[in-house]
Amino acid sequence: MGPLVPSAERYREIQQALTERGYLAGDPTGEWKPDSVEALKRFQQDQKLEANGKLDSLSLIALGLGPKRPPAPAAPAVAAQTQP
Repeated sequence: MGPLVPSAERYREIQQALTERGYLAGDPTGEWKPDSVEALKRFQQDQKLEANGKLDSLSLIALGLGPKRPPAPAAPAVAAQTQP
């Protein structure tokens, strides 16, 4: 199985985060083109990450876009018990 490729929606989220931080101009398109790669490289360099333009976990976390996971179920409330 090869590497996973982000969906257009995920690319759009990443581009939006880069745009909000001033690294990418224009509206997020969901298409990962050379301007997106260059914006990511500049962001990575400023974050002291390897500036390779690749979407890795450290870059996504730095952008505030860590892995998407379903919310954990709420823990059951435990009633406080007092000792006699």
